[in-house]
Amino acid sequence: MAGPSNKPLGERLAERRKQQLGALEQSTETLLSEHAAGLQQLLNDARHTTENAIRAYSEHLSARLCEVETRQARQIQNLEHRLASAASQAERLSRVGGLRSWMRPLAITVAVMMAVGSVTTGGLRLMDGVITSRTEQLAELRGQIARAEGLPRLPAGVEIRAIEGHTYLIGIDPDTAWWGTTDNGQTPVIRLIRME
Repeated sequence: MAGPSNKPLGERLAERRKQQLGALEQSTETLLSEHAAGLQQLLNDARHTTENAIRAYSEHLSARLCEVETRQARQIQNLEHRLASAASQAERLSRVGGLRSWMRPLAITVAVMMAVGSVTTGGLRLMDGVITSRTEQLAELRGQIARAEGLPRLPAGVEIRAIEGHTYLIGIDPDTAWWGTTDNGQTPVIRLIRME
């Protein structure tokens, strides 16, 4: 067992401070690297989620619009066929003459107009549902981006830089910064903002 040290107290304190500063620097570098990686991952995830959601929703919207166009084209063809049939019947009935000859074409015209109105209403309801769904998804994505942007940030003038393969905290004045430990002296820390 070694006896009491012959080194002066000032020298021992300087060595201890140097050891603590080295441990603090390494701990700070590790924490800052983890923090920077976490922030970058959150930003990448938010960006990736937003791009994928918009792309998927655009594809879904295109498919739905294509279905609606196809359905409406079929319905319009059916209506045109019925109108042509009604027109030929109206022509035959007009040859016969009288009030009765005009009632059937009038009824067919009213029926066709109601069918066109229902097709248009269905298309508008579908588009309203698609737009509402898209609005809700965009609101959710905005919320995710706002949460990612709300994570803690470094104070103004303080930044993390990689220099020669090492990560450094730049912009802190070591003479005025508060140095200490947490966890009963186990974890060295540097306070980035002054608490008064």
